[in-house]
Amino acid sequence: MKTKLQKQLEYTDKDNRQYKHIIVIPEEAVNELGWKDGQHLELTITEWRLIIEAKE
Repeated sequence: MKTKLQKQLEYTDKDNRQYKHIIVIPEEAVNELGWKDGQHLELTITEWRLIIEAKE
């Protein structure tokens, strides 16, 4: 399963631009994981991996 990282301008503060990054997670993956809209997710970074887990 592949996904795409997207960069979006959040706001501009004087000469400094702030961006947010969006990872698109396919609906089938969200359903399989049992995640719900608005659920908090915990991010862990280890070496070259980003681990996303539902926080209950």
